[in-house]
Amino acid sequence: MQQSTFAQKTTNGWQWHFKRNCSISPRQLICIFGALALISLLIGGVFFFLGAFLVLPFSLLEILVLSIAFYYNAIHAVDYERLKVENNHIIVEQKAGLKETEIALAREFTRVKQLEGKKDLIELIQGEKKALFGHHIHPNYRAKLMKELVSRL
Repeated sequence: MQQSTFAQKTTNGWQWHFKRNCSISPRQLICIFGALALISLLIGGVFFFLGAFLVLPFSLLEILVLSIAFYYNAIHAVDYERLKVENNHIIVEQKAGLKETEIALAREFTRVKQLEGKKDLIELIQGEKKALFGHHIHPNYRAKLMKELVSRL
């Protein structure tokens, strides 16, 4: 069998592992968030002492909204999806935010198709069990991933 573009050979089969592309480390993000919060508080405090009392509550609101965005980014920074083809089964593991799922499918009864209209994701189907795969790979590469998956099944 030829070399794979996306998969890694394991002792029992093949594995595809895709994750989010985070270009900023958590430490850098905390530093940026802290700097933005400090600047906002300083501006709000200065205007508060100059008599513009409503600027400080808006600064606090801005920090609250930044905190929510920071939290959202933090819980999704480690999102991933992994598909393992081993012996007679396929395991699809996905983590999106705080939700982790794992679906096990029988290799010989699983159909693979590429969906149109749902961002061209790859769907693995076995009876009532369904798993969507390919969220963390660029859409231009999904057709190639689909061919690779089919050739490994």
